Amino acid sequence: MDNINTYISVLHGSLRKKLELINKLLELTKEQNKILSEEKVDIDNFDKIVSEKEVQINEVLEIDRGFQNIFAKVSGIIKESPNQYRQQILEMQNFIRTITDIGIEIENMEQKNKEKFNKFLISKRNDIKDFKVSNKTAVSYYKNMSNQHREWQSYFVDSRK
Repeated sequence: MDNINTYISVLHGSLRKKLELINKLLELTKEQNKILSEEKVDIDNFDKIVSEKEVQINEVLEIDRGFQNIFAKVSGIIKESPNQYRQQILEMQNFIRTITDIGIEIENMEQKNKEKFNKFLISKRNDIKDFKVSNKTAVSYYKNMSNQHREWQSYFVDSRK
């Protein structure tokens, strides 16, 4: 009985920690949105946030694995006497609802960020293409101009006004 309460307490703590991590992910996603909304995108800061999000996601996945392992141990006992653990179950269900709602919000924002990032990439690709074309044109011009004068040709300078 005491072990079950300990396990339930660990499950409760896991959900609380997961909620904190999910909230942090939401804040990082909002920061990404802000960066992508600026006229001049700070790609270094964007990349830093992606790395931070990766760390947060890995922690969430680790918490999920631990939660699943512990829940598998106690789910049978909880189902046998749900009234005894009713309060803890309700609290955990509220955590799960909140986590799910925030997860949906993150997913929607990620979709918007993806669209903004794709627009940014298209813009940068066009800039690179324009640079290549103008560079090629300049090289061609200078190449043609350097071939215009031959040593055997003379220059005639009109000194009249």
